[in-house]
Order: sequence, then structure tokens, then C-alpha cells
Amino acid sequence: MSEVKSVPTDYGRSRLTARTRWRAARRGKRDGRAGIGPEHYARQLERGLRMALEDLRSRFVTRNAAHIDRVHAESARIVTEYDHRREDVPAALARFGGWVSQWRTEVTACQQRGLALAACADQELAHYEAAWTRARHRAEVRARRRARREAERRADARGEPRPEPPEPLEPPDPDTAGAVIPAPDGIWTGAPDWMLDEALVRRALHILEQRIGPAAAAAGRGERGTR
Repeated sequence: MSEVKSVPTDYGRSRLTARTRWRAARRGKRDGRAGIGPEHYARQLERGLRMALEDLRSRFVTRNAAHIDRVHAESARIVTEYDHRREDVPAALARFGGWVSQWRTEVTACQQRGLALAACADQELAHYEAAWTRARHRAEVRARRRARREAERRADARGEPRPEPPEPLEPPDPDTAGAVIPAPDGIWTGAPDWMLDEALVRRALHILEQRIGPAAAAAGRGERGTR
């Protein structure tokens, strides 16, 4: 990737654009001819992907700030009612469960988008490495031909038999190029519990689990109430 900033804009939901495929192949061909290893390109992709994921999560949190504020505010109310006043407020608990469920659904969608970006980065690296491998193979074949012609010229000048031709050079497998992009960290692959780790929220979720059962609480299910 020639520019790190291209990662968020040049990727579709789970596939590369034609422009990105073309650019990756061109860069792979150029680097292969120059003898530049694919690790450099992989590091650029990793840096661009990390920036894209950070930007995606930041924009998601900013866009949904009011929603998570409601979850936090309702958590404080649930804890106050159940732990301090010792009152049962099922409507408020159901409303809290509904908001948590919606939040987790939106986080899951954002996580899927992040994993799609990571898949696109892997695809781009694969396109690059395929072109890089072909270019390196051609460069090595040309180098061997030059070396053979030089050896034959020297043998002819000395009146010696020409050396035996070398074995044909098999094209390498692109999968053996060796460059990899580390997988996204746990916030993109783990439970969709972003910003639900504050003490009041954890306590409210525990109360929700006690009242409606672990499975329902894990999904954050509950009907909205009025109290």
C-alpha cells in the first residue's frame, strides 16, 4: 500500500476495490523486481489497518454517545433501587435490558465492519504477494540466464566444455512469501461489551441476570417499561 490513509476509503464491506487490487499488484511487481521483501508492505498495511480500526471505533462511540449515556444513567438507577432502596422496579430493569441489548447489537455490527476491514487487508496482501512472487521469479530466471551465458562465454574462451544447464527454476508458492498482518485484538473479536465495564454497569447487569436469568441477561433482552 503506497499510502496508509487508503485503508478505510479503498475497501468495500468485505472485498477490495479494483483500484486497490491494481495498486497492490503494481507495488508487488515493483518490489519484486527491486528485491524488496514483502514484510515492508505488510507493515504498512498493518499500520493502516490499525489506524482504520481506531477511527472506526472512535466514530462509533461518538455517534452513539447518547445511547451509552442512557445505559450508564439507567445502571445507576437500577443499582440505587435494588441495592440501596431495596425496591423491585421490573419496568426500569426491562428498559435497561432493552438498551443494553440494542447497544450490544450495534457494537456487534461495528465489530463485523472492523473484521471486514481486516479481511480486506489480508486480501490486499495476498494480491501484492502474488505479483511480488511472479516478479521475483522472473528476476531470478533472468539472473540465472545471464550467469549461464557468462559461464558459457568463459568456457568457450578457454576451449573448455560448456557447463551443464541448471535445473529449471520452479515458480515459488505465493503463500510462502512469509509476510502476515496480525489479527485485530480482542475488542474486535470478543464479547460486544464495549463501555459496559464500569462498576455500576457491571452491578446492574448482575442484577439483571439475577432477575431474568443468565441467558436473557447476556443478550440484554427486556421490554421497555415506563417506570
